Amino acid sequence: MALKKSMSQKLRMDGRDYSHPGWYFITLGADYHRHYFGEVVAAEMRPNALGELVEACWREIPQHYGHIELGAWQVMPNHFHGLIRIVRPGGKGLGEVVNMFKGSVTRKWRRAVGSRHGEKERVWAPNYYDVICFNAEELETRERYIRANPRRWALKGVAGGTIKKSRYRGNTALLRQHGTRKALQVSRKASDAQVTSLQADFAGFDGIVCSTFFSSGERACLDTLLAGSARVIWVLPMAMPKTIPEKWTKAFLEKRALWLSAFPDGQEEASSESCERANQWVERFSCAEQR
Repeated sequence: MALKKSMSQKLRMDGRDYSHPGWYFITLGADYHRHYFGEVVAAEMRPNALGELVEACWREIPQHYGHIELGAWQVMPNHFHGLIRIVRPGGKGLGEVVNMFKGSVTRKWRRAVGSRHGEKERVWAPNYYDVICFNAEELETRERYIRANPRRWALKGVAGGTIKKSRYRGNTALLRQHGTRKALQVSRKASDAQVTSLQADFAGFDGIVCSTFFSSGERACLDTLLAGSARVIWVLPMAMPKTIPEKWTKAFLEKRALWLSAFPDGQEEASSESCERANQWVERFSCAEQR
């Protein structure tokens, strides 16, 4: 009877020589996914003592293995991502290098904290996950993923759902909040001077601005609003985006942003009809009772 494959065999690519030169993206989980390594505050990872030890041991890898180079890495509350490059063949493979790293972290941490209830402290979950970066595009994608990880973590708590069959993401309290409301509608024919004037008007505005943010002038004003303290309601003339762009991060975390869309996921582009309908929503929300 054939032996059951181990977890390691299941996670590795069949027939791949993991001592072969190339870039590898790896993910290591904390034991039982516990938040061992620190916390994310305002989209910034703040490692604790164990998280700092993880980073220190990772930096030391090229000192032990001359055929290894490191790319981007990120310690997170309950896991670690890193890019590692095997520069030339003939040295230890990826598995040996990763196991050395995990073991080094665990040994040093145990020396620092001792044992609890007579048991040795465990740091890592068994095994690790890897992706082979076969080309520059894949490598760039994984690097962006690593660097954006704290921001994605912070944005996981942003509310989302439906309101009267329409999608929303963000702070629905903006629909009822006190304060001055303004509609932002900028013609595509607006001059640069007109757009600049609008940006100056909105630079210090702290009320609620509602817009489709569809024209180039509206998008320019959006950048000004997001950099300030205004509360922003975006009425989309297309489907709800699947991810939150980086420039919206601060506004979402400060609960001063709301997205609304009445359109299905398949409608990724705006039409003249959807723009007209979205503009009607803009007028309705902006003309709501001023409290």
